[in-house]
Amino acid sequence: MNTRYNIHMLSARSLISYAKEENNQYTFHLSKPDTRKCIMREAADEQDDNALFYQTMCVLHGSNIEPPQSETALCDLQDVILYVDFNGIFDRGNSPKMMERQKKAEAMFRPEGVTLDFGNGAQRYLAFERSGSMSRQAKLSFIRADVHDEVRRRIMMDMVVGDCQLSKLYAYKGNCSEK
Repeated sequence: MNTRYNIHMLSARSLISYAKEENNQYTFHLSKPDTRKCIMREAADEQDDNALFYQTMCVLHGSNIEPPQSETALCDLQDVILYVDFNGIFDRGNSPKMMERQKKAEAMFRPEGVTLDFGNGAQRYLAFERSGSMSRQAKLSFIRADVHDEVRRRIMMDMVVGDCQLSKLYAYKGNCSEK
């Protein structure tokens, strides 16, 4: 039996419509109704298990968890990990509208991340990883800030990375979050 998880896909276009400019920077603080409006209803919510999901479950529930066995998709990660669809955001072009949209989208990658409310209170989410397939589809995972460092440490197996070929490092880390 394959473990599956419900993971939200959000539209970057919708998210950036809520960007607020503060001190010459864009910020994102979405309420529960606003967060719900950004969820892409047509995108499949169910995702197969992968290393990122398993390691995140270990952070949430302890390292000695048994792989969950369920006929239905689990909701344990629904407010912990999300995917954002940036399709069309970083396309080539230099119209003022496109440039403004890109500037707002880039602000989502700042260390402050984005604040969203999926129904359990406002939480901060940080840009995380993407696989090669996700890159081609203009999708990126975001993870809740309170588990970010521990999940990243586990995915990297406590390795400290010095000089390396970044494309290979990104590919390795991205494969752990294969969508």
